[in-house]
Amino acid sequence: MKSLNVGSAVLAGVVGTVAMTALMYAAPLMGLPPMDLLLALGSLLPIGISPYLVGGLMHLATGVILALLYAVVFERLLPGPQWLRGAAFSLAPWIFAITLMAPAMAWLQGMVSPAEARAMANQEEAWKPANPCSPRAAAQVANPCAIRRNAGTAVKPANPCAATASEGTEAASPWVLRMMSLMAHLLYGGIVGLVYQRRA
Repeated sequence: MKSLNVGSAVLAGVVGTVAMTALMYAAPLMGLPPMDLLLALGSLLPIGISPYLVGGLMHLATGVILALLYAVVFERLLPGPQWLRGAAFSLAPWIFAITLMAPAMAWLQGMVSPAEARAMANQEEAWKPANPCSPRAAAQVANPCAIRRNAGTAVKPANPCAATASEGTEAASPWVLRMMSLMAHLLYGGIVGLVYQRRA
């Protein structure tokens, strides 16, 4: 424990989480299904503020906690170079995500749908971006980048951990979504392994 570097672990968690999130949101640019994880997470706690803010804070906190867990337990136990140790560690959160978290999110989202959370986020007091392609575009305005372009129809994002594509998006193979999630987790873990430096 004397070699634990908390500051380095927090930094590794933040950098890894930001990179993982950027990869998820860049997926449509590569012809892959959208993975709106922040909205999916933020929808679970409809507390009257932007679900993207709530989901972003939840996602970032999870990334930092996992990086601390890696630094405390797994960094010394796993073999290989730093990036490989981090990537190997990331397999555990990925398996948890696709086996336990996805069903739990699906059940909770049955009570509060992402469309309801988006409607809350589009209230007048909420931040509204100028980008017409933003998923936060007002509900009464057609989003030209949406897969469904019907005005007033909220587009439900794909849950990156779900076994099936979410309603409102083009059908995607469950294995495509799982592999996309795996790639994002491996990127996160590899970066955490590279960035984290234990105390000498």
